[in-house]
Amino acid sequence: MDLTLAPPAWLATLQLRFAAARGCTQLVHKLHMGPLRVQRLLYPEGPQTAHALLLHPPGGIAGGDVLELDIALAEGAEALITTPGAAKWYHGRRGGARQSVRLSVAANACLEWLPQEAILFDGADAEQQLHIDLDGSARMIGWDITQFGRTAAGEDWTEGRWRQHLSLWRDGRERCCERADLGAHDPLLRSALGLSGYPVTATMWAAAPDLQEQAEALIEALRVRAAEHGLAVGISWLPAPIELLMARVLGGSAELVRALLEDLWSQLRPAVIGRAAQRPRIWAT
Repeated sequence: MDLTLAPPAWLATLQLRFAAARGCTQLVHKLHMGPLRVQRLLYPEGPQTAHALLLHPPGGIAGGDVLELDIALAEGAEALITTPGAAKWYHGRRGGARQSVRLSVAANACLEWLPQEAILFDGADAEQQLHIDLDGSARMIGWDITQFGRTAAGEDWTEGRWRQHLSLWRDGRERCCERADLGAHDPLLRSALGLSGYPVTATMWAAAPDLQEQAEALIEALRVRAAEHGLAVGISWLPAPIELLMARVLGGSAELVRALLEDLWSQLRPAVIGRAAQRPRIWAT
């Protein structure tokens, strides 16, 4: 490929601010540059919870692209944020691509961060950064799903690099920090200490001020439900000062892993959010 003829790299930013007023969560501030948009704002559960669909119109992230999202919920706001499809990371011949996400959740606010999977095409050089800042009274459920290679098309991930950084803060203190840096030939991809040869890895987390009181019974119920899916999964409670419920999943396809996470989310939501699960319609398309 002649890189002199390649289209220019995308620099895209999206800044969103949600606020609650008279029992309704509203998108009160939206600023974007480049191809990042809110495709639609829906209220399938009523005005209290906004469902936001984030869209990246180019449909994929290529080498050199930089995407930056900054999303904040003011006191008492409630939002579920997802995407209409998988994020596709293309070749890295033009250099590495990066997506940086910053999520801030104020007092008594509630955020569900549930994007569909990221798929690394062969040759992708991808870096994902996720920084979460929670108030002590905030509530959150989130997940992150990564698939190495286009497994549905029979394509493996034979070249490239994947870097990921997850940092979760609560009440101004960092409670959880994880970093990953894997190349396509890294032994950890096939090692029992790493991904054991599975092409899909996912992490799910939940945080709420009163979650510790019900953590033991909740985790037992989640483990029973997870066993029905037949995937490699571990679910645990990280006690104080972290106070975070974590689930790790390995699987053969993003569809199987996402089905498990959706099942766990449906059980977690009443305990964390105080409301029965309302599956976004976009997940069915």
